[in-house]
Amino acid sequence: MFSAIVTAIGNLLTSIFNFRAEKIKNIASVEVVEDKQDYQKAVKTAEKIITIAENYKADMTFSHRLKFCHLVDDFRKNS
Repeated sequence: MFSAIVTAIGNLLTSIFNFRAEKIKNIASVEVVEDKQDYQKAVKTAEKIITIAENYKADMTFSHRLKFCHLVDDFRKNS
């Protein structure tokens, strides 16, 4: 009887330590998913900003318009 209790407590402690080890392993993947979601939100916001700025492209100086077009192309190529 006593040995069964000791075995059960040992199994319980093993399960707890295994759970904590798995939790630590999964933290990295959870962080990657959260970073990806933040990235997607940032890209959507940047697209909205670009759309608004494109309405005022005609009012920009020639050099600013060139920089703006280059940056928009670069952003869309890399996102």
